[in-house]
Amino acid sequence: MNTDVPIYCYSYHRISTNRQLSGGGIKRQIEASQAICREKDWIMDTSFQLTDIGKSAYHGKNLDDRAALGGFLNAVDDGLIKRPAVLLVESLDRLSRANIMDALELFIRILNAGITIYTHIDGMTYNKNEIQKNFSPLLISITLMCRSHEESETKSKRIKQSWKQMEDTLRNGGLGRSTIYPHWIDISSGKPKIIKNKARVIQDIFRLCARDNLSYVDICNTINDKYGDVYNAIPSKVQRVLRSVKVLGLYEASNKEHINAFPAIVDEDTFYLAHAMIAKRKKMLVGRPEKRAVNFFKTLMFCGDCGRSICNVGRGQTSAFLCYSHYIKKKCGQKSSLGVNRFQTALLYALSLIDKDDMLEKTANKEKSKLSKTIISQQSLIDDKKQRIHNLVDLIAAGSKTGIAVATNLENEIETAERELEVLTNRLDMLNSPSMASSIGCSL
Repeated sequence: MNTDVPIYCYSYHRISTNRQLSGGGIKRQIEASQAICREKDWIMDTSFQLTDIGKSAYHGKNLDDRAALGGFLNAVDDGLIKRPAVLLVESLDRLSRANIMDALELFIRILNAGITIYTHIDGMTYNKNEIQKNFSPLLISITLMCRSHEESETKSKRIKQSWKQMEDTLRNGGLGRSTIYPHWIDISSGKPKIIKNKARVIQDIFRLCARDNLSYVDICNTINDKYGDVYNAIPSKVQRVLRSVKVLGLYEASNKEHINAFPAIVDEDTFYLAHAMIAKRKKMLVGRPEKRAVNFFKTLMFCGDCGRSICNVGRGQTSAFLCYSHYIKKKCGQKSSLGVNRFQTALLYALSLIDKDDMLEKTANKEKSKLSKTIISQQSLIDDKKQRIHNLVDLIAAGSKTGIAVATNLENEIETAERELEVLTNRLDMLNSPSMASSIGCSL
């Protein structure tokens, strides 16, 4: 390089996991790069945030568009990088730990863009023009990149093997790593035990979803009011809890198999009923009635003039039914309102006068309600097992014997569950048939 021309330096730093932050890896890289920049009299360009945390160079995650290095390469392609430029890194393995062909492609791509790579750990300079005159730095870079990939590959295999051994231990009733256990499970005694006060919060979340059909926001409000000093509920957190099989005492292994690893705090019926209620909410777009007044006719009443829905406005004694179009935009000529309390009170009174002999017996209603919930739960269970089979497709395609075995077991479980669902559905159809009203007492 011509030292009379200002040289712009872009310093790239990377660590593979968030845990490495506590080790000072980023700080070390930054301090070293700043010292090199002063020593070489380069101009540090900080207009690009070139720090990747938790981005694996082995899997190429640091090359994604949302990663710092990936964004820098896009800026290079778009001509946004000042020249002459140096990409300053601690070592080549900060750029890539991928297989040699992919790593070499990245290395040559940067050099072909007219950017020099400088590694401050060994003081090596890699420049396209210099390598054309003397290719020994290229041979050194290939050796270093091969070694980096082999180290990462060996580490990856060891980690995978370690996890598989732990999963085998779980299958045999032993303890796994502490990180796999949810916060409501204590393993300090050498055996998984439920922490009752923490489990109670999770159980309440499921009850509020499955029994009361509350939205995520309403669940959070209720939980924070009751447990705000020990549990901070937010919608995303509640959503993760409701979808976690850990509440059933299950750990999902690397092959997607569910292993019974610790005590369950929620039964399967409640778990799948909660899933069914969530799915139903997405379709119906309805939740708990507003606190201002109970609306018996939510999504059921419509304006006779414009056809828009009837909304519930006001609070307490002033609560009334009114055309939504008139209430919001005054576009409907129907200005009349109907007092909610008076109307619904009269409706309840009228219902109380209905001859109870014309209605199904109370026991039948209870059974129908129970059957309906069980059917919803059973269907959700079947859908979940089918999704798990779908998740195993790649493993099965790769010839995994374990994946095939797990899929076969799931198919058998689905077949059994579908037969049970058919029995439940037939029973509910029978209870709902017109002829059952007169003979319901005999059938129960």
